[in-house]
Amino acid sequence: MRLFGKRWSGEQPHRPRRDAEIREHLANERTLLAWVRTGVGLISVGLVVERAGALVASSSGGDARASTGFGLALVALGCLTLIVGATQFFRNRRMIREGVFAARAAPYMVVVAGSLVLAAAFIVYTIFS
Repeated sequence: MRLFGKRWSGEQPHRPRRDAEIREHLANERTLLAWVRTGVGLISVGLVVERAGALVASSSGGDARASTGFGLALVALGCLTLIVGATQFFRNRRMIREGVFAARAAPYMVVVAGSLVLAAAFIVYTIFS
């Protein structure tokens, strides 16, 4: 049994059958790092947006609900990005070992759609506020 890269019960390490498999695993890891970088970036921007809105509201007596909503939405999108990236990593890792490939666009479209909805909401808010 394998849990997060650790071997249990005397399992032998996986030996790649071909050199290309090693490169594929390394590319898969780089892709995971890109997902993580994107997710952490979205979370960071969300925290900044939320805190900036709270700071402006406290200094001017305004309302911070919009910045709180957009900030939390960005944090949620960042968390979703991390989950999708990790899921894709483990799925691709399994497929590389099995020597098969089946492309799926749905996981990527979830993040793209979330980004577009958030951007559209921000545009509508900016125009009508």
